[in-house]
Amino acid sequence: MQEMFEQIIGYLRGVWLKRRYILIVVWVVCPIGWAMVTMLPSQFTSEARIHADTRSILQPLLRGLAIQTDPTKELELMVKTLLSRSNLETIARNVDADVRARNSQQYEQVIKNLGSNIQIHSAGRENLYTISYSGSDPIYVKNVVQAALNVFVENTLSEQRLDTDNASKIITTQIEDYESRLIDAEQKLAEFKREYFNFMPGSGNGYRQQLEQNKGALETAQLQLKETKTRFDSVRSQMLKEEQRAKRDISKIRTEYDDRIESLQQRLDDLLFRYTDKHPDVIETRRQLKELQDVKDAKLSSFTADEALKNNLIYQDLKMNYGQLENEVASLNTRVEQYKSRINELQASLDKVPDVEAKLTALTRNYDITKDKYEQLLSRKESALISKSVDNSSDDIKFRIIDPPRVPDKPSGPPRVMLLVAVLIFSLGAGGGISFLFSQISPVISSSRDLVQSLELPVLGIVSATEVSGLIKWEKRKMRVFIFSNILLLGLFAAFLAMNMMPPLREELVQSFNTIVRDRFI
Repeated sequence: MQEMFEQIIGYLRGVWLKRRYILIVVWVVCPIGWAMVTMLPSQFTSEARIHADTRSILQPLLRGLAIQTDPTKELELMVKTLLSRSNLETIARNVDADVRARNSQQYEQVIKNLGSNIQIHSAGRENLYTISYSGSDPIYVKNVVQAALNVFVENTLSEQRLDTDNASKIITTQIEDYESRLIDAEQKLAEFKREYFNFMPGSGNGYRQQLEQNKGALETAQLQLKETKTRFDSVRSQMLKEEQRAKRDISKIRTEYDDRIESLQQRLDDLLFRYTDKHPDVIETRRQLKELQDVKDAKLSSFTADEALKNNLIYQDLKMNYGQLENEVASLNTRVEQYKSRINELQASLDKVPDVEAKLTALTRNYDITKDKYEQLLSRKESALISKSVDNSSDDIKFRIIDPPRVPDKPSGPPRVMLLVAVLIFSLGAGGGISFLFSQISPVISSSRDLVQSLELPVLGIVSATEVSGLIKWEKRKMRVFIFSNILLLGLFAAFLAMNMMPPLREELVQSFNTIVRDRFI
């Protein structure tokens, strides 16, 4: 720690021995820097304070009747967009800055200057804003603040009316669009209902009920048909039996030829007992027997079963029942087929009902949505009309200028005193740095310790300087020069400080200097 302290002391001693460089740097930098600070043009700042009252007695009265925007949000948006390109160009035109610009580059510089120097910020209270601008011309500064204030107020009020007008136009366009869509939806829904009148909601239950009724009727008809067919088959079976019985009864009828046939048959049996089949008597007897049998058959053939059945009361009753049952079977068959056809039609219609209901639901939903949107737009249009009427008669935001912009009588900048002190500090620092650099490049031995470190040899003794050597006198002379230079520098600093603290004097001196320079060098 001791060594570090001694090293620091050594560095300071070296800087002190090279202090002439500090004087050189200070005397070169300070006058130039102070002159530049003095020549800096004065900056004037003008500001205006404005209060925006967003409270309105109409807001609670018109709640739900008119379209209400948030005036506070609109005000914040206007604050953010005040320094937009279009607004800056408007401000430039209002203060004739565009006329002073000789070309497009100068005009762009004017716009850039306005955008960077116009400041708007909240003053700490609700909706209380400060607009300020700094420049070299106090009148121009005041005009810029006034123009910015006018643009801010006018844009806010016109934006409110423009928003209402745009909202009305957009809503009117949307109403026309939804009106045509609503008419189209109504036509489609009406045409669909006319085309599928029998399939409207509720008809599905009717179709199901009819289907069940027809199925029940079909089962009843099929059961009746089965019963009737059973009776029909029974009657037909009985009739067949009666017909067969009638045929058998015909073969049992006796004729006048039966006795002769029996006699010839007996004779034939006797002849065959005695003779062979070739015997003439046998042959003749057989011929006669055959002739009688043919005559008998011819006689019996005239007696038909129909003639026999005509007198059969049982058969006649059966025949009457047969005809009735046959008609019933045909009628029931027709009825069964009709029921089946009707059931198929009902089933097809019932299968079609879900699709029709789905399409109807889609059309109805589209119609309801379109109608609801249309009615909402109509309601909003009425609200927009009320809002427009309210905007024309009153403003949601009322501005009150607390402090109007004024022409500044005193410059607000630059901070000349601070800059003068900064130049002095910078020159001292730069001079000290250069002195330290030269002390390291060409070190001066100022103590026995430095000599030991440089030669790495022991020091046996120290010889003090005498008056005869002239070293003490030289050191005193250098100290007097150093002190006098510093006093003179401080006096120069005080002069520059006083001049910069008196703006009229500074302006007069600067103007005189500029005149001399212009007359002699330009």
